[in-house]
This record gives sequence, C-alpha cells and structure tokens, in this order.
Amino acid sequence: MLMTLNRNRRLVLIVLLVVLLALPVLSYPMWRDHGMYGNIALKILEGKTPYIDMWDQKPPVIYYLYAAAIALVGPTTAAPRALDFVGFVLAAPALYTLASRLMRDRRVGVWAVFAYGVFYFTETYASLSQSDSLVTIPMIYAALCVHLAGDARGRRAMLWALGAGAVCGLILWFKHYYVFFVAALVIEHLWRRRRLWRTRAFAAEVGAFIGGGLLIGGGLLAYFWSKGMLQEMVIISQSTAAYNAQGYDWNEFIASMRNYVFFRWSHWGAMLSLIAVLPLGRWLSHRMTKHDQKYEQAQSIESIEIINVSHWRLIFLWLLSGLAFMLIQAKGFDTHWLPMLPALAILAAVSVITWADVLGKWVNHAEKGLWSRVTAPRLWQMSIGLLFIGIVLNSTWGRAIPYIVGWESDVQYFSRFREGGDVKPAQSLQLVQYLQQRVVPGDTLYIWGFRPEVVYMGGWRPATRYQAQFPLVAPWYPVSWKQNNVDILWAAMPPYIVVLQNDYMPWVTGSHEDSHELLVRYTELSNWVSANYQRDVVLGEFLVWKRRSLLTSSQP
Repeated sequence: MLMTLNRNRRLVLIVLLVVLLALPVLSYPMWRDHGMYGNIALKILEGKTPYIDMWDQKPPVIYYLYAAAIALVGPTTAAPRALDFVGFVLAAPALYTLASRLMRDRRVGVWAVFAYGVFYFTETYASLSQSDSLVTIPMIYAALCVHLAGDARGRRAMLWALGAGAVCGLILWFKHYYVFFVAALVIEHLWRRRRLWRTRAFAAEVGAFIGGGLLIGGGLLAYFWSKGMLQEMVIISQSTAAYNAQGYDWNEFIASMRNYVFFRWSHWGAMLSLIAVLPLGRWLSHRMTKHDQKYEQAQSIESIEIINVSHWRLIFLWLLSGLAFMLIQAKGFDTHWLPMLPALAILAAVSVITWADVLGKWVNHAEKGLWSRVTAPRLWQMSIGLLFIGIVLNSTWGRAIPYIVGWESDVQYFSRFREGGDVKPAQSLQLVQYLQQRVVPGDTLYIWGFRPEVVYMGGWRPATRYQAQFPLVAPWYPVSWKQNNVDILWAAMPPYIVVLQNDYMPWVTGSHEDSHELLVRYTELSNWVSANYQRDVVLGEFLVWKRRSLLTSSQP
C-alpha cells in the first residue's frame, strides 16, 4: 500500500512540476487559428451553428472544446491555453499506465509523462491549443484501452474494446486523417489476438469496438446532421483535398520538409537525441548482462523486463500512423508532427531508464561499491531531469519573467512571439488597442485577410460568417460565396474594416498575392469598400478603413 502511494506520489509531483514550469503559457498571445476557433465557440455559446453561422475548414470538435473552455474561463486569451493544462492533467495517468505496462517498468511511466509534458509545453504559441496537439489526449486513452483489451479476456476484453472504439470514434472528429492512427490500433489488436480470430470471443471484441465507434462517432454524426452541418462539411472535405494537393508537387514537398524538419529538430532535439542513443544503450546492457553472470543474477526484475520487453509494436505502429498523417497533408507544418509526441515520449523514457541501468551495471562490474552503483543511475536521471527543466524554463519563464515583473509592456512581450512571416502578435495587439478606443464591444468588425484573433481579442463580432479571405479567393470554394459575403456586409456595415498586406499565403489562398492585391480582383467587395469606406490609418501590416458616415458625423 505504501509502495503504491509512493509511486503515485512521484507521478503527482511530476505533473505538478510540469504545470508549474508551464504556467506562463497562459499569457501567450493567440495565433490566427485560435481566433477562428474562439469566434466560432462564442457563436456556439449563443446557440448558433458552426459553418452555417460562422465558417471554418476544421472538423467541429475543436470548436466545442473552445466553447467549453470559454464557458468556464471567459472569452479571454487564456481560455484556449486552459485546454492544454486540463488536457495534460487528464493525459498523465493514462500515459503513465500505458508506458508502465508496455515496458513493465513504472520508472518508464514517470519519465514518459515528464517527457510528454516538457516537449508539449515547449511548443510554439501557434502549435499549442490546436486539434493536432489536443488530440494526443484521446490518442493516449485509445492506445491504453487497446493494450488493456489485448491483455484481458472475456467481458473485460469486450469492455476495453468498447472503450477503445468509443475514443476512436471521437478522435476521427478531430480530423479524418487520424484514421491512420485508428488503423494502427486495429492492426495491433488483430496481431495480439491472431490465435483467436475464429472464436466467438474475438468476434465479440470486434463487435464491441465497432459498437463503441458507432456510439460516439455515429452519435456525433447524427447530432451534426440534425444541425444541418453536413453539407458544409462535404465542401470542407473537398476543399481540404485540393488544399493538401498543392504540397504533392515534389519540389514544393521537399522545400517544406527541409524547412520543417529543421524546425522540428529545434524543438525536439533533446528528446530525439535520447531516442537515437537507445539502441546503443540496449546493446550495451545486453552485452553487460551476457558477460557478467554475477550481475545478471543480482539485477532487478525491472531491468530484466525492460531488456526483454516485447511490446514495441504498438509504439512503432503509432509512429508510422503519425508519419502517414504528416506526409499525406504534404506540408510538414509544426502541428502535424504532434500526434507522434506520446509515442516518442515513451521511447525517450525507455532510453533514460536503459542508460541508468547501463551505468548501474558498469559501476557494479567495475566493483565501485553499492554507493556508486546506486548513485550513478540517480545522477544520470537527475541530469536529464535538470535538462528537461531547463528546456521548459527557457521556453516559458525565461521569456515571460520581464513581462510578469513589469519590465515589459504587453506589446513588448508579444513582440517576442512570431510564427510565420505575416503573423506578428505585437501588431495584432496594437490594432486591438487602437480599435478599442473607437469600436464598442459587441460591435462588428470585418478583416480582409486571415487574422480573426483580432476580433476575438477586442470583444467584437465578425461582420460575416467568413472570418478569413481564403474561402473567398481560393479556386476550390463555391464562387457564390463571394456575393453572399458582400450581401451580409451591406446589412452589417461595420464601423471599421481592416485589410492585410504582405500576408502571402499560397497554401490557403491558391495565389501568390497578398490580401491587399487580392482585394482588387474581388470586384464585388472592392466596390463595396470604395463606396462606403475611407482609409484611416496604417498600423504595421494592417490597413485600417473607417466608414464614411462616421467621418461625416464626426465633423463639426
């Protein structure tokens, strides 16, 4: 009983440590996707419907998660970040259990949670609070359910298969490309049950898995159908295919991968280095065991099992599914790598413990004494722990402390964050501060570009259901939307509109022109702007236009 309490205490302490180290994440600025999700979430809380009342191209689960966070925290920039903290706390016990059972070593479970938390919260402000980051939580639970189903028999196996199917049904509503992950879990379970394929017990497990998937996945489908969302989702599916196809050009693909592989290494370098030396550590451990019969007789059960473990298949299937998910989208964006993080965290944890055991065997073989045999592995683990802590501190507190103690203003702090050439959070904040003096909360604002976070941060409402320019200019969206957008604007007549410049986004617009240039080609919108608005001010990349009637009314 005391041993169980002690082990749980270690897990709790690691979770608390990671949360404490990551607290500055709550102060991070919003990326444009976050603004998109937040505005749709606010519509949901008003009783409106995604896509119909506020459009975006992502599957719907992320909007409802944001709605839950905003309902609890309020419409603040911290609301999306709260999802990351809640998600980590929920994921930790499942990842601990999965890693401990796979490797038959509770030390691996603790280190897997530590590595997952460290390399999750050191992601960029743009990568956090995204579908690809938050989906790792149900992925961990689905993998755990499949593993437990493989170990169980009878009714317990059916219950775990039912749970796995239910979670997989939810995962597919994050993104349909996660079908690769579901397929990986199915392959894993089929392989473990290969001797029972013709039995009733196996048929019952398959039925339970399918039933769980239909219960959650089918239930959500029925709900979305009742809300009238499916027609829009078909358009989204078609447009996403065209969007991804841009990356299938070989030259474009290689250029993207070269850029993002380097970017990913800059974030995951320490973890990948640990994984890279894992084979060497296992080989050394095996050699030491083979040639030192004295130590082989004295070594711990945990060390024996970690050397002879046979549960690597699930980890590698997970990684292959994540690689397929990343490659089929053909962009290599930083978020597309994140579904592989839990599996990589487990491998990194195995490496830490393997090398700790190697050091213990080495000092024992060298007859350094009991103190050295115990101390060497602990010093090694302490060194890796301090490295992990340093990585998080540098990424979070190291950047936030000047702001927290009042040495920097909000704008100065936000200037430390930048993701991509066109998104500058400090400029977004400056625009919000400028408009807050002129536009009342709850009023409408129209942005021609892809910067919906400005609307969310200012407490305004998007003037139309099209929060971004890309569905109105990319060739794979309905042409009728252009006129629909202008018709809505004639009814809304927002006091200000904002036009972006230097925001070149061919991967979403299908064009190498910025929003300011694209406006000229959008005749209906260009005529509406010219008839009703006059240039007011230029703030960085934002061209701010004021409604002419406001100019007239403000004159003496």
